[in-house]
Amino acid sequence: MSWEKREILLIAKTYPERSQKYGNTVCTAGIMEDTNEWVRVYPINLNVYLRKKLKKFVRFKAEIRKNKSEMIKRKESYKIREKSIKITDDSLVDPKVKGVWEERTKILEKSLSESMEFLKNQFEIKRMSLGIIKPHQKSIKFLIEKPVDNVEIDVIKEVQLNLFGEQVRKVDKIEHAFSYRYKCNIENCKGHKMICIDWELLESFRKWRKTYKTPQKLEFALINRYNDWMIKERDLYLVVGTIWRYKTWIIIGLFYPPKKGQKTQKKLSSFFKK
Repeated sequence: MSWEKREILLIAKTYPERSQKYGNTVCTAGIMEDTNEWVRVYPINLNVYLRKKLKKFVRFKAEIRKNKSEMIKRKESYKIREKSIKITDDSLVDPKVKGVWEERTKILEKSLSESMEFLKNQFEIKRMSLGIIKPHQKSIKFLIEKPVDNVEIDVIKEVQLNLFGEQVRKVDKIEHAFSYRYKCNIENCKGHKMICIDWELLESFRKWRKTYKTPQKLEFALINRYNDWMIKERDLYLVVGTIWRYKTWIIIGLFYPPKKGQKTQKKLSSFFKK
């Protein structure tokens, strides 16, 4: 299949993973600007991500093509030419700008699915493997699957340089120990429990291990941000997708606009300073 240039609005990015074939990579999900369809582009090297400043809600153009090995398994999967990536619009990147959250929400609600049950059904019929849902807000809970000091993390300390002379950031491999339990906004939903590999969440854990000196303080900080603040003070949506080798659905991104009538960024800024 031939390469084609498309414009994509970046919606979710998972915590970087180690790949023997591609190096440290980021799995990226977004929405095609011309068709409003979900797209998964892979691989994007972590250093490319950082150098080109690919952030959530940036619009970029790139040459992509259908991933032949994945076409049958997941319809939204595309390969991407990293060198072709060019940012076209970053007006929705800064959450502190007036009206940004409202515009983001307007865009994503066009792609909102009513439930995980619907998405699972669409996967069986059409191999649709990406989506966004809004859980029943009184049912959702953030879970840490084990004591935080027992969560496995493989820290890489050596430093390397790439061909550009840039320091290659080594990825600390983090155990998938964080999840959400919730019910959908439909009758007779039996509930779901899904691991979350959103970059922001796992990066918080990685950084805050140094900031908070005891497991109790670290756990409190994680629960305070990803449960109490996101669920009680924001409207939490879940961007979900399937794992490549299995049919298992996981949370790949968190979207948390202010509740209607609430002032934006009142408490969020304190977390960015940590």
